[in-house]
Amino acid sequence: MKALCAALPLAAFVGALPAQAGDLCPLVADLNAALVRTTDHAPVACPEIGFALLDDQPGLRSQAGAYFPDSGRIELAPDLDLTTAYGQSFLLHEMVHAAQFAEGADRVARCPAALEAEAYRVQADFLQAAGLSRDALFTRMLGEQLGRCGAASDY
Repeated sequence: MKALCAALPLAAFVGALPAQAGDLCPLVADLNAALVRTTDHAPVACPEIGFALLDDQPGLRSQAGAYFPDSGRIELAPDLDLTTAYGQSFLLHEMVHAAQFAEGADRVARCPAALEAEAYRVQADFLQAAGLSRDALFTRMLGEQLGRCGAASDY
């Protein structure tokens, strides 16, 4: 099954220090509040989270994160700074995918892009609430482009 991803050039993250995967369950619990507030999904359990470049995955070389439904693992760019709202928004995006798959949304969605549209909307709402209006706008626009059913994805 294809990984679902948050798309942004990795160059945007140069110089950020990643959190350690074992320390992320409290952050996941905090982000679950945003997930349940902005969707109809239930909170997700703390998934396995790794930090690695996705350059060995076809089509994922420029991704900041990916959710792998077969394993439930979330993979984030190693230089993504999860101490910032901006960095946390990418983890939240992937958590939306985890919630979607846990509830079977992938089987009833009009198309896979519809899953992306929701994840980008939640990410943009989170960024807006954190006062990152410009990033929220960009994320919302990206979600509108990548979340269209019937449109070829170029990511």
